[in-house]
Amino acid sequence: MNIQQKQAVVEELKGIAASASAMVLLSHHGLTVEESTRYRREMESFGAKLKVVKNTLFSRAITGTPREFLTAHLEGPVTLAFTRGDPVALAKALVSVMKGHQKLAVKGGSLGSSPLTEAQVKALAALPPVETLKAMLLGALAGVPRKFLGVLQAPARDFVGVLKARERRLSEVG
Repeated sequence: MNIQQKQAVVEELKGIAASASAMVLLSHHGLTVEESTRYRREMESFGAKLKVVKNTLFSRAITGTPREFLTAHLEGPVTLAFTRGDPVALAKALVSVMKGHQKLAVKGGSLGSSPLTEAQVKALAALPPVETLKAMLLGALAGVPRKFLGVLQAPARDFVGVLKARERRLSEVG
């Protein structure tokens, strides 16, 4: 690879690092080309991408960025998994792909500019989809005014109940 090609790769990696909502570094010892292709296709079905990176070029690309902490994980063969969309989808894809495959392992990652561990990636994968979370939040927000109205209406409802009970008692006596 000549200098111009290396510079182009570094620029591409800088673009990925700048635009990705989440990135995860994976070790891939003993991964065959067929397995790599299969994993890449699986990841793309989730909206995530896999890219084998050279450690020195990736290190140059993220030096001076908020994701510079990822350089600590650049040992041995490294594959970069990233998404520009939903980070939960990336985590779900990784957990799905890694299930039963010892050749892929999480080395580290980032959610925005915050570091991620393998346990945190698995915790992200356990979250429900974004649409479900939005629906849950909307339901919680809608429940507050409904309960507040119930509290405001309770005295009037109770007062009407007392008046009806009094009316029944008077009609029984009279």
